[in-house]
Formats: sequence, C-alpha cells, structure tokens
Amino acid sequence: MSAPAVPGTLTITVLDSATIFEGPDTVYRYDLPGTGIIDGWALAAVIDQAKELCSLDWPDVEIIVDADDPTTEVLTRTLLNKGVAAYPSEVLHETALPQPDGEVTITRPTGRSGRSGRHRLRAGVEPFHLVVAAVVAAILGLSWWVVGGQPGPSHEAVTQPSATPETTATSGAAAARATVSTPPSTSSEPAPPQAVLEHELLRVAVPAGFRLEDRGDGLMATGEDPGLRIHLAADPVYSVPAEAVEAQIHAMVDADATLHPLDPERAARGLRIIRYRELPGDGSEVTWSTWIEHGHQMSVGCHTRQSPTIPQEAACRMAVDSVELTGGA
Repeated sequence: MSAPAVPGTLTITVLDSATIFEGPDTVYRYDLPGTGIIDGWALAAVIDQAKELCSLDWPDVEIIVDADDPTTEVLTRTLLNKGVAAYPSEVLHETALPQPDGEVTITRPTGRSGRSGRHRLRAGVEPFHLVVAAVVAAILGLSWWVVGGQPGPSHEAVTQPSATPETTATSGAAAARATVSTPPSTSSEPAPPQAVLEHELLRVAVPAGFRLEDRGDGLMATGEDPGLRIHLAADPVYSVPAEAVEAQIHAMVDADATLHPLDPERAARGLRIIRYRELPGDGSEVTWSTWIEHGHQMSVGCHTRQSPTIPQEAACRMAVDSVELTGGA
C-alpha cells in the first residue's frame, strides 16, 4: 500500500508489474517494473518521471518510496544523491507527519540560479525535523541491511584524521619530483668472466678457464673446449715497411693451396686485418688474423677441429680485439 498523501510530497510505489507515482497527478507506469529498477535499466526513467511531476519545485521536494527493501534503498540513495529528500514509507508508519498549521518560509542550500531558493512549507517545523532525523536513521539502517549487515570500520579507522588538501598536494608534488628525478632501474646481465693472460711480450684477454702455453714457435691458449686452440704470435718487422709485409702475406696465401683468403676486417682498435683460412688436411680449420702494429706482425689463429661454432668464434674475437704487446716489447 502506498503511503498517505501529504501536500508537497510525491509517493512512488514500486510493484513487480508497474511503478505508481502519486503527487500532483497520479501516473501508472507499467513499463517500469520493480525488476527494472534493481537491474538498473528503469532507474533513470523513474527519476525522470518524478522530476516531471514535480517540475515546479524540483529538487526541493519530499519523495516517499513504498517498495521492497532493495528497491527502496536504490531509489532513496539515487534521489538523495540528486539533492532530493527521499525516505521509505516505513518511516511514516512509525512517526506521523505534523499537521499543517500556518506557513513558514525557509531557505534551502540547494537553491538554483534564477530561483529565489525559497520553498513554502507548513508550520510545525520543529516536529518535522524529528521526522527527518528518523528518516536518516532509517535509511542508514536500511543501507546496512542491504549490503549484508557488514560491520562498519573500526573506531580507530573512523577517528583517523584525514589529510588536509595542503598536505595532500605537498605529498603529491614530492612524489612527482621523486618519480621524475629517479630514473627507472635497469637490470643488465653481468659481464661474462674473462681471464687476462700474459707471457713475456704478449698480453691477451680470453674467456675464463684459458691458459697460455709456449710452444716454441708461438703461444697457444687453450680452455675447457677441447676442440679449440688459439695461436698467438708477435714477430718484429724491424725496418720493413708495413705495406711490404702485407704484400708478402697475400703472396703466401696465393701460393699455398692449403690457404684460402677471407674478407679483411677492422680490429677493435681500428686496424686493418688480413684474414685467411688454413686447411691442414686433417679436417680441422685455422682462421688466421694478422696485422702490423708497433713494429710487429701480430697473428691470431683460431684452430678448431671442424668448422668453428659461434662460441668458438666469439672466443677468438676476444683474443683478436685484446692481444697487445707488453711494456717489455
């Protein structure tokens, strides 16, 4: 049953099959069932219909909602958010509205521009305030029931002082400065371990685990890979021009059937390197890199049992890029 009509109020009764508006006019909306309000698709239309019926005073109106608890909670909360005084019909059943007795003019804080913001109410304001207090209490209790009766926040949480706008702005500015001034952390893999080996006139950097052996005609670096040997040599050229030494190397490669020229390269120090491959005939390969530096012909030979793998080529590249004469040269 709908709540009793009171001047200046609108009663919204929500049924499963329709929504009834009783105020300045009575309107039956069979296209707005209660399930549509709960589902959300009919809620806006209900508010629009109420606004249309109370257009002269909207939102300075009182709306009574007569529906089941979930629907009442949705409607009252939506109307309160729009600045409309709304409460469930159960409040009227518990506390009778005061009888009209004269007129009193009050000013509402929700007045809009272009209007005086004044609304005509009947006398008996003080008892009506008691009714409003009861309405607020009922709405709070109804909201608690709808959400499942979950306990509110603890006293400590409620009494925690909220940050002032000035403090919040200061903290936000400090956080922004920290974000800008602190570069994003980048993680890079550690450099692979390497060993720096030195023997008499030569120094070379090779992967960790390698060792140098003096083979009489030069040095040989060997490591954990049994299929890789790195030959190292530094022969003085004395007063022979570098161009003449390089020409002799090319002639040697052209004359020896076991030697095959490769494309020249540049070492890490920018030196031009002559490269050729030696095929001894036992299935192994030796890729030689040779160049003239500080009056010496530097030579690095990458000797593999078969065609070199990428890790083997990388180890040889480390030797080519790092081999150098020591101070005793």
